Amino acid sequence: MGWFLQNISHIGDVLAIPFFALLTLYFVQLRKKTTLEWILLLFSFTALVMDILFTLQWMNGTNGL
Repeated sequence: MGWFLQNISHIGDVLAIPFFALLTLYFVQLRKKTTLEWILLLFSFTALVMDILFTLQWMNGTNGL
């Protein structure tokens, strides 16, 4: 149980990757985007990239980029 509690945020990052990918694909495929949809697309894509980087960093065991 100790390992799980210490790594719960990293596990959450790993589980969030496919959902951010689906969200990004959804916003990319919208034909006429409103300003809010453009902002949400930007945030979902940024979150996807950052989650991938954080996961790779965690899997490699490094503390910094």
